[in-house]
Amino acid sequence: MIQIFGAGVAGTYLYHLFEQNGYKANIFDVRSSVDCRCAWGIIYSEAKELYSRIGVDIDDYLLSKPECVVVNGVVLKNKNIVTFDKKKLLRDLWVDFKKIENPELIIDATGTSRAFLPPIKQDRLFPTVQYLEKQKIEENIYILAKNTGYSWAFPLGNNMWHVGAGALSLEDANELIRKLREKYGFKSCEAECSCLAKIRMLPPSKCRPFIYQNVCGVGEAIGCVSGAGEGNVPALISSKVLFGCIERNKLGEYENCIVKELEWLEVEQKFVEAMLNKKRFSMLRLLPKIVKFERERTVEHSVETIRSILGI
Repeated sequence: MIQIFGAGVAGTYLYHLFEQNGYKANIFDVRSSVDCRCAWGIIYSEAKELYSRIGVDIDDYLLSKPECVVVNGVVLKNKNIVTFDKKKLLRDLWVDFKKIENPELIIDATGTSRAFLPPIKQDRLFPTVQYLEKQKIEENIYILAKNTGYSWAFPLGNNMWHVGAGALSLEDANELIRKLREKYGFKSCEAECSCLAKIRMLPPSKCRPFIYQNVCGVGEAIGCVSGAGEGNVPALISSKVLFGCIERNKLGEYENCIVKELEWLEVEQKFVEAMLNKKRFSMLRLLPKIVKFERERTVEHSVETIRSILGI
């Protein structure tokens, strides 16, 4: 019997992969209802393919596909980023939570808490602050990036927005939101919802072990977050990879499969580390790889454009 702990994107997806392929699995979450923290954005084509494997059509949950992504005032053409109703999707995928004694396999899908895997020796968790609020602004994605972090505003349709920031400190995050409001015209207003959270900014290779005794990790618990803070698709991919290893009876290959499958996360997180440490040469060396990959899946941009945006 398999016991999954954590009913976020990675945990729910993996649960339904198991259930629909004849495996006996349970899932449990400490939450009694789905919260609205972060990650309303997703890469459409990848989400479409991945969710189709469990019979879910991501089109049923789309909120907005903005024409542009505006980064530090520079307008980029959006190719594939959409916002989706993550709360509704998770509610639809939640089942009766069960927790059994002595499962054969435990899946740690508990995100930054990494509740069942050993602690990471040199962990790097950034604080985030997030709001749901009404604004009358043109429906683009707005980003303000600095070397200490970045702030964002994602349109959710019907004048609703997800506004937030992640940075080295909570003070930096609040300051980035203030500057984003000033730059793009987002008024200070009473939020319909607000919360504090953390995001793990380490690549999978620095989050080992993924497997410890009878525990396997997925999602943010094992560093499946991009340098730009993208976690939904990497979480889904990690669950797909783990399921494939279990199906082939090759669980021992899981760690290497993750690092290989999500190699782009390694590159992007190295870029973030170089940016935090102001290592200009390292940033310039990594940038062409990042631009090549992200130009195919997210927005139209070039090395020169990103250099201009970031001032490198």
